[in-house]
Amino acid sequence: MRASQDIRPDGVVRLIEAYRERGDRAAIERILAVHGRLLNHIVRRHADSSGETYEDLLQVGYVGLIKAVNGYRIGSGAKFDSYAYAMMEGEIRHHLRDAGLVKKPRWARSLYAKVSEATSRLTAELGRPPLVEEVAREVNVSARGVLELMKLYLDTNVSSLDEEEEGVDLSAIKSLHHESFSLPIEDRIQLEEAFESLTELQRKVIYLFFYKDLTQTEIGRRLGLPQRKISRVVASGIRTMKDSQDAEGKGLGWHS
Repeated sequence: MRASQDIRPDGVVRLIEAYRERGDRAAIERILAVHGRLLNHIVRRHADSSGETYEDLLQVGYVGLIKAVNGYRIGSGAKFDSYAYAMMEGEIRHHLRDAGLVKKPRWARSLYAKVSEATSRLTAELGRPPLVEEVAREVNVSARGVLELMKLYLDTNVSSLDEEEEGVDLSAIKSLHHESFSLPIEDRIQLEEAFESLTELQRKVIYLFFYKDLTQTEIGRRLGLPQRKISRVVASGIRTMKDSQDAEGKGLGWHS
């Protein structure tokens, strides 16, 4: 595949116009082909550093290139190659960021969504980006906790992070004040960390018992197990969660 420099800028513009105005399939295929080397360069760089497959990222990159074709402002004076590079790079980074986010704990995804929503709302209200302290008050988390949360989300191994970079201090993520009918964030973090130490059966039973308020008999019917077995699983699950927290010097006051 020949490099994009082999086609004049006005030639690319004519291809874009042909695609936009007439839906010219040959025009869009020519644009994709001409920018194939640039796309491959971006994809290979991210595939090598992220662990994502080349083929998956290639499809994401093509989406970015199509967005560039549709979004490029003809007559703006900007080079399409540069605009396309930024769009493909951005689309892949966005994909990798999302892929990294779904691997985060449930409490972190929930808190991150609150921080993002609060940041957008405060920006609109204040007419400027909010201070960390202002966001912290909105989401009821310490300012240092907000910073540690953002560090957690930036550390997705998408870019080559320094292996000696300071890790995330989860102990700094604390609620500023108590809210009725809601666990403080620090307790929720500990609860979910302990939950991860359970077997699949223990997770199901503990979830139905504590989160869905089902009786042990109801859980037994749902899972096809005797009530006596459910009772043992609840007790062993609580004990496992307590032990996992005690081993880390934490504790939520479990009672088995």
